[in-house]
Amino acid sequence: MELRQPPADGTIVLAVLYPREWFADQAAFDASLDAVRAVDPRIEVLTVAYDEGQHLRTLRGRPEGIAAARGEAPPLTDEQRALFGRVHGVLALDLPFDVGALAPNLAWVQGIGAGYAQLESAGLAAAGIRLTNAAGVNSVAISEFVVGRILEERKGFRELYVRQRQHRWEPVYAPELAGATVGLIGLGAINAGVARRLQAFDVRVLASRRSARPGDTAPDVDELFPTARLHEMLGGCDTVVAAVPETPDTIGLMDAAAFAAMAPGSFFVNVGRGTLVDELALIDALHRGHLRGAALDVASLEPLPPEHPLWDAPNLSLSYHCSSDPVALFPNLHRLWLENVRRFVAGEPLLQQVSP
Repeated sequence: MELRQPPADGTIVLAVLYPREWFADQAAFDASLDAVRAVDPRIEVLTVAYDEGQHLRTLRGRPEGIAAARGEAPPLTDEQRALFGRVHGVLALDLPFDVGALAPNLAWVQGIGAGYAQLESAGLAAAGIRLTNAAGVNSVAISEFVVGRILEERKGFRELYVRQRQHRWEPVYAPELAGATVGLIGLGAINAGVARRLQAFDVRVLASRRSARPGDTAPDVDELFPTARLHEMLGGCDTVVAAVPETPDTIGLMDAAAFAAMAPGSFFVNVGRGTLVDELALIDALHRGHLRGAALDVASLEPLPPEHPLWDAPNLSLSYHCSSDPVALFPNLHRLWLENVRRFVAGEPLLQQVSP
């Protein structure tokens, strides 16, 4: 499939499709659009929201959920349909199905986050539409969150809170983090940030990366493992942190066999995508005491239904896809978008192109 290109002359229409109120500082939002317009006098920037919500986003991220998502997708408004009829590039978290036909001029999609499965389900590859993701725009906040969860669990903070509420003056003593071994599933911007921060705690860091080859090294990592040796790495860790995007290779990667491969009494953290985890297998490992605990910021269904068994799993800390910092995310995202707009107009390679 030949890739679509921006027009050689005439107006280049770009659009922000996420709701503008997500960018907390509206003056800064407007200034960022002005900076994009200043790249080239031909650029026109529009803001028309297209937001499908987390439920549909989750469905569209899984092959078995796409048919159901099609049936639930919201109808386009006249304003949205007119936009897609003109636009050449968009900054988006969601896209309608069959966007290649709806948007005959669309040549490039800048995603908002690291994950992009829901965008791919719109048919980008088949239409020759380039896709870039925004991996790393909130890596600082999320890696800080991970280290916080590790310290919370390691130092027994949750039990201290319980005893305070019960007015019980009973000490809780906890082991040092120094000397522990932490394994990282994935070594993108988030887990690279985790590795960098853990160096201050004298922790041994292992990491699994799909592209790892014998002899490869990475900053702040003591040993790299290819995905084929993931279970070997898991068995040597006190704590395991997963931060990978959703792809066909990562769905269900942490299954019953993977949790069984983890060292008895180890701790698991996931801040990537919920579909990485077989949640029933995780719950079983927690009930049996094979894992001493877990912390999840993501789930396979979001929002998590009230009746889901994850809510009541023992020694599990849940957060609600909120380890990021939107105040930092959107300015970082718009800086990436601005540079890619410059490259898009100039015909240069785009940063963080992932598809097709």
